[in-house]
Amino acid sequence: MAISVTEILGTDSLSGSRLVLNDNFNILTSEINAMEVYINPTAGTITNLNDLKTESLRVGLSTVLLDINASTFDILTNVEMSGNLSLNNGGLFRNDIDPQTLDDVFATAGVITVGTSSAIPPYTVERVGNSTITPVTIQLNDGSIGQEIFFVYSEAQTGVISIAGAVTPLVLPGGTNIELNAQGQTVHLLCVDDGLGNGVWFLVGGTGYSIV
Repeated sequence: MAISVTEILGTDSLSGSRLVLNDNFNILTSEINAMEVYINPTAGTITNLNDLKTESLRVGLSTVLLDINASTFDILTNVEMSGNLSLNNGGLFRNDIDPQTLDDVFATAGVITVGTSSAIPPYTVERVGNSTITPVTIQLNDGSIGQEIFFVYSEAQTGVISIAGAVTPLVLPGGTNIELNAQGQTVHLLCVDDGLGNGVWFLVGGTGYSIV
């Protein structure tokens, strides 16, 4: 709400305006104290608001973590949920696709490593292909429990792509590797707790793959 103070004119004497000056300062002090219930300029915090309306909101200074405006809602960091996510009339779209196709051109000595010993595989969808007669081996590092990864044979080739665990073997029925060798073949893996808090890759599904 607006703050109202009494104006002191140039023709007014300062001594005669002492009460007006004090009243004005008291009004300003009261209003500032009322605002500081919500705003702490020393700590740089705002608390106890009942309602907040704004056209945009940005969280993060040197690194933006959340950016909301009239056209976008971007979360630029990890999100941890303890409750349910209800989409209602909305949809869920996944566009976490590696821009690089994992194929014989991308391989080093016939081997491609996905993830590292200290970093989980970074993408959900990996396109693969092989234009040679020599199998290309994808060594899949351990993931984070609950993580999914899809391998999609996207190229019009027939060379073998062999997927194996880089450190921990894949949990497969009757084999250790998964092979893809034709466009359209897919495999879907899920990282599951092994009962000891370690994540291991289980085969969930796919089409056209072979276990060897």
